[in-house]
Amino acid sequence: MSNVLVIESSLLNDGFLIRFRGNDYSVAYPEGFWQKTPERTRISLKDNLALAATMHLPTVFNEKDILYKSGRPLLESYFVENFLRDIPSCTEVDGTDTAETYRDFFLTEYRFEDPVIALPSNDPVEDAFRAVVGLSFGKDSLLTYAVADEIGLEPEIAYFVEHSMTYEEKHKTALAEQFKKEFGKSLHIVKHSTGLLRDYDHLGLPFSEFGWALQSTEYALEMIPFAYGLQGKYLLFGNEQTTSATYVNPEDGWLVYPCFDQSHKWTVHIDQMTQMLSGRSVRTASLIEPLMDMMVQRTLARRYPEIAKYQMSCFTLSESGRDYRWCHDCSVCGKMYLLCAGSGVDPKSVGFLENMLERKHQHHFTLFGGRSELTYANTPTARDEQLFAFYAAAKRGAKGTLVDEFRKSELYQEAKNREDELVEKFIKVYEPISIPSELRDPVMAIFKEEVASFEL
Repeated sequence: MSNVLVIESSLLNDGFLIRFRGNDYSVAYPEGFWQKTPERTRISLKDNLALAATMHLPTVFNEKDILYKSGRPLLESYFVENFLRDIPSCTEVDGTDTAETYRDFFLTEYRFEDPVIALPSNDPVEDAFRAVVGLSFGKDSLLTYAVADEIGLEPEIAYFVEHSMTYEEKHKTALAEQFKKEFGKSLHIVKHSTGLLRDYDHLGLPFSEFGWALQSTEYALEMIPFAYGLQGKYLLFGNEQTTSATYVNPEDGWLVYPCFDQSHKWTVHIDQMTQMLSGRSVRTASLIEPLMDMMVQRTLARRYPEIAKYQMSCFTLSESGRDYRWCHDCSVCGKMYLLCAGSGVDPKSVGFLENMLERKHQHHFTLFGGRSELTYANTPTARDEQLFAFYAAAKRGAKGTLVDEFRKSELYQEAKNREDELVEKFIKVYEPISIPSELRDPVMAIFKEEVASFEL
């Protein structure tokens, strides 16, 4: 007989608490921020984030009934759409059946003890003007911070501590302290232990990709108190052009969004949510939406080298990443090194210590028959991105056995024949949909300048 999963939640002086199976998981803010948020909005945030952080639990525990001892969330329908869009990506990673997972989801009963929706306050952020950037130290968030600073948004940093990422968190904490010393920016840290609800070692379950579908959405909502405390007008995320790429799984025919909640159309929905929870005063956007990955990497390293030196895009999931922020042993390290080499950036400038284009790293590149566990690396766009990056690296005289082999292969001839097409695809300023209209001209001017300077 099915058991009922029970989720309790309560307000704290510095945030809120979620209780599940006798364990407490909290979201805690630095002193003052939570209390500067209107009380009705705090209650609404608690109810909504309790669902967002836990709605995957019936799927991974194989239960069909979950009870929330709280009010029905205002944003429930948003979360459901996001979850549904993410299922094919999760099942591909997990090796499970997509149709069966959809069936199980629709058979699951999500119940709320209080049917009344706690509506947020209509009070806006007073004199809102600056940006709050969710900084992860990846190239995307660093470029977002740098551009926001250049166009005068006086960015502040929201920094989320995910306890489930041991080595990654260790390296990022050290980078954050160095960043704070150099730029004099306080790191507004959210202690986000609710992230443990997607840590499967902690839950005592086999690994699953479920639980990450709403990460960006959760972070955006959790940044609302910073907006109230810092006069924030914009919540900025680093979602570049390729985050909207999709592909059809050849085995089951389902459309896969590798990272749906980082896609541009979902960013527009997040914008709607943050406006609802801030008296329509706080917008959510991605300033770097107009660029593909190679131009993001090049622009960061070329235009903002003092910020680029803090880059950490590697997840450091293995022992190879124990002592340094680039593990030099994963497909992410391979990709970032290649993007640097292809765009004329010295990989050492962002911290690489080893040439990732040597033969021993061949299995990290899908173009050479490698396989990535990251679903976005298996899109047609990702394949063309590697093709173009190797071609550009070869033309620039980059060193490495893989570059030498690429020059002699049919892949080089393919890239040469498609050079104009590939340049048009990857070295381009795309028209954005998530950048607020008042910010578009200064942002687009920066990117057009950088694209114009690119030469093969």
